[in-house]
Amino acid sequence: MASVSQNTIDLIRDTADIVDVVSEFVPLQAAGKNMKGLCPFHSEKTPSFFVSKERQIFNCFGCGEKGNSITFVQKYKNMSFVEALHYLADKYNIEMELDNNYQQLKSNVNLYKVNEMALKYFTLNLLNIDTGKKALQYLLDRGLDIPTIEEFEIGYAPSGRNGLLDQLGKDFQPLEMLNVGLINKSMDNDYYDLFRDRIMFPIHDENKKLVAFSGRVFGNSDNQAKYVNTPYTELFSKGMLMYNLHRALPYIRTNNRMVLMEGYMDVIKANKFGIKETVCSMGTQLTIDQALLMKKFTDNVIICFDGDRAGREATYKALKLLEKAQLNIKIVLMPQGVDPDDYMTQHDDFKYYLENNQLDQYDFVYQMIIENKNLTKPAEIEMAKNKLFDFFASTSGMIREIYFQKFSSDTLVNYQTLVNDYQQYQIDNRIMENYKQIIKRQQVIKVAKPRYREAEKTIFNYYLKDISYRDTVNDRFNLLEFQDHDVRYLISTAKEKYSSLGQDESSAIIILKSDLTGKNKDKFEGLLLRKDYEYSLDDFESCIRVLEIAKLEQDIEELQAKAKLFSESNNSEEYFKYKTEILNKRNSILKLEGRKHEPKANN
Repeated sequence: MASVSQNTIDLIRDTADIVDVVSEFVPLQAAGKNMKGLCPFHSEKTPSFFVSKERQIFNCFGCGEKGNSITFVQKYKNMSFVEALHYLADKYNIEMELDNNYQQLKSNVNLYKVNEMALKYFTLNLLNIDTGKKALQYLLDRGLDIPTIEEFEIGYAPSGRNGLLDQLGKDFQPLEMLNVGLINKSMDNDYYDLFRDRIMFPIHDENKKLVAFSGRVFGNSDNQAKYVNTPYTELFSKGMLMYNLHRALPYIRTNNRMVLMEGYMDVIKANKFGIKETVCSMGTQLTIDQALLMKKFTDNVIICFDGDRAGREATYKALKLLEKAQLNIKIVLMPQGVDPDDYMTQHDDFKYYLENNQLDQYDFVYQMIIENKNLTKPAEIEMAKNKLFDFFASTSGMIREIYFQKFSSDTLVNYQTLVNDYQQYQIDNRIMENYKQIIKRQQVIKVAKPRYREAEKTIFNYYLKDISYRDTVNDRFNLLEFQDHDVRYLISTAKEKYSSLGQDESSAIIILKSDLTGKNKDKFEGLLLRKDYEYSLDDFESCIRVLEIAKLEQDIEELQAKAKLFSESNNSEEYFKYKTEILNKRNSILKLEGRKHEPKANN
């Protein structure tokens, strides 16, 4: 198998005009120097999708999707990168030139194949092997039937220590299984299955790629975690995906809404009742990444969590997060102490219940704030008031006024007194936020800066060490933006003398040192590493990663400050744009940190 050559990729990118490509699928109209239209990647009524002919990019300020003509085809037609290249090559009659530099692509393909083979193993064990009878009976007792189990590809991991390892070992190396989180490695360097005696739920990304698994215990399991998920891998980050999203997408687009539930069984049962636009997170609190992912496909979310106190608290936390992503939210409260799974087991009207018991998000919060409170007692009024301020601080002034008036009426507290208390609450919050920022900056200076400075110092020595390292630093210098003034000055000086530095370290030191005087010469000598320092490509790349992460963190701080300004001015479009940029940079940091810890194959 060969991959597409870089020359062909560049030719396709230069030939496939972004306006020509996008306008085949999206009606566009002129907007100054750009073109605009309704975003094809999320539901919207006002165009926020812009295409720049000059820059050859598209950018949606509503959902954050952006890219060039190739990435547009990937996203719109749900294609891989190579498939999108073939599509555009056919469209513009470009001959595909191939090369053999495809190891990384092959590696990623293999990782997906490992998961697919594991899924076959798990489903076989549940439905066709005697060892899965108890697990299958458990699912049938929970109200599932065989067609539903097959549709959701539910499986079973037997209790043996090495069942999956032995089965997949016929086709894959242990390192490949380790890289997708299917096995672990003991202190004695023995490999063993991560999932044992658990019902297995496969996890897909929005493009239908199988990226992970979640294993649930059943029966007597007091001493075990209820769920075990695939750990963070190159394919899987738990806080950035939604369970069942790939299957729910057509129904989300048709119904222009998403139903957010708490657990896998809730989602699966709801599908049986005809509510197929359902998703859930994977056993953890909802994240901003997941909220932004939901925003890509709809503006409307119905939260349907458990009916106990914990479920209502989780609902409150979820809606606060979803509000930040500018989503319209409704809440369906289950009867006290009943979760959706139980309700669907006992009743056959869940779809009717969902459609006819939707509560406005603000009414839900207000009910939570005052429920079980004696609003004649000053201490309980004060507690309720503080919760009222916490939530409604992020709403519009109109919404705040409505519920402040309501609270004033319910507690007989003077409305103006309530407003005065809220103004003081805002002042106190700003003081506390400033204090936290000061502490945070002090901690960064105390803990993180030495690491960055050491990395900069080391990179400077690599620059002197060898001409190949110099080329890399020169290529990436603007990106890294060295924070240490001395390092920045010395590398800039060295760049000016690049052609005369010579091939090795000793000649570079002599030439550079001869051009320095006084304090600069002393600083130069202070930056040199000891003579026995072990130089290596891995160490060099590690230092560059430290600086890249530092730059990204600095960018995030600046973007957060800008986002805060637009948040306070209620400019939702600009606020969301900056939040999306922050998310992208955080994802970049995650990738850099993940790459830092990648296991390496033995040579």
